[in-house]
Amino acid sequence: MRINASLTDDLLKKIDQAASEQNKSRSRFIREATEKYIAEHERKKDEEKRKEAFAQAIRLQDKLRKRGGSWDGAGEIRKWREKAR
Repeated sequence: MRINASLTDDLLKKIDQAASEQNKSRSRFIREATEKYIAEHERKKDEEKRKEAFAQAIRLQDKLRKRGGSWDGAGEIRKWREKAR
């Protein structure tokens, strides 16, 4: 598919120079650069989703810890293990 895009003369010169150095056409260079940019953008979005999920898990854990009060879950597990021996 063909598109029209407005680029500054300076940017177009840099694109042509880089494409020439890589023995690529201008179209191929722009297409590959765009694909890489989109892949990086999606990677960053996924990373943000992971960070938010992690932050949400921490908030939930803190909320549960407050509800549990002084209850020691790890201590309870240790007791259970001792009884099972």
